[in-house]
Amino acid sequence: MSLMTGLFNVLALLYIGRAVQLAARIIQNRATLRQEPLTREKQRLAEQAAFFLGVPPAVFIHELAHALAIVVFGGQVAEFGYRVFWGYVVPSGTFTAVQSWIIAVAGTLGSLIFGLFVWILLRRSSSRTVQYFGLRTFRFQVYFSLIYYPIFTLFLSVGDWRTIYNFAATPVLSAATAVAHVLLLFLFWRADQAGFFDMVAFDSPGAQLRYESTRAAAETGDPMARLQTISFLWAGGARHEARKQLDDFLKDFPTSAEAQLQLAIMAGDGSRQVNKKAYDAAGQALALGLRGVDQIALARQIRALYHLERGQGVEAEVELNAAFIPTAAYDPEDITPIRRAELHRLRSQAYRRQGRYEDAYAEIDVALQLARRFALESVVRECVEEKELIEKHAGRSMSEPTKRMT
Repeated sequence: MSLMTGLFNVLALLYIGRAVQLAARIIQNRATLRQEPLTREKQRLAEQAAFFLGVPPAVFIHELAHALAIVVFGGQVAEFGYRVFWGYVVPSGTFTAVQSWIIAVAGTLGSLIFGLFVWILLRRSSSRTVQYFGLRTFRFQVYFSLIYYPIFTLFLSVGDWRTIYNFAATPVLSAATAVAHVLLLFLFWRADQAGFFDMVAFDSPGAQLRYESTRAAAETGDPMARLQTISFLWAGGARHEARKQLDDFLKDFPTSAEAQLQLAIMAGDGSRQVNKKAYDAAGQALALGLRGVDQIALARQIRALYHLERGQGVEAEVELNAAFIPTAAYDPEDITPIRRAELHRLRSQAYRRQGRYEDAYAEIDVALQLARRFALESVVRECVEEKELIEKHAGRSMSEPTKRMT
């Protein structure tokens, strides 16, 4: 047994163990999983199931398609290897170059047909969780068949795509495949970017009803309903569809402050750092005149984070101070508790970046009081960690500052 085969077998065993655990969890909670709404947790389970439970039958269909093609051309299957998460077929017989090409491409077609079949079969299910599983299974099979497997084959001495793209043996078929391959990848990318493989999730049936009502209003052209729908999509994990709808909205309303803030939220998501696009969009939102108190505070928070992540304590402090300055149309006391706690925590970091440890310690204490008062457990943990970091940077233990509340 080669080293590569041994490695594949070990990985397959590990995957089988995870698949058994996942299947047991799904069976145990099958009634709850089928109930509405589709939640983020159910989405995660469906994503995992698309791989751990969807791949084993797809692998069998893939290898079976190879075997059937071999038999059709008068050959025999000398060995049919099925290892649940990978497999192989060893043919016996003499085949022309074209026949070898068809045998090789049959496996990929089998995988794609399997994914398409699962999606078609489950897309009309009464359960959105089941629908999502079917959709993501289809997406994974397209991704694996047209992207991962062809790339993977480049690093192996064997593989279907070496035969499929053997231009010396089948120049016309290989060239036609290349054209079709590029076209399918383009269509897959466009569909992915348009949110075809997305489904929005909700925390409660009430949230789902609000979304459906908002979406109905958005379809009449109501701008605020359109923005609220985009927010629902983004929060519910339908990220590609949300981005597409926001792009369309900004084409119609380029001077919308709320849309620019939503752009800032989206641009910074999925990254450890707030990027320049998010920073500029937040600034544009403020310049255009955000009206919501918490929205203004969020825009300042995004811009402050941009500076903090670059060690610019003074610039971050300027943004955060502005979030606490009242105006005729803006009262910082109306900022939601979690946002206020976050702003104080970030201002503590801004002070720490400047070496102002007493101010930083006092500020983090304000944030901690707010977090404890409103039972914001995640913020409490972050504040405690920040306190320890301040003392570490200061090189000494710091006494409790005078209690104050902004």
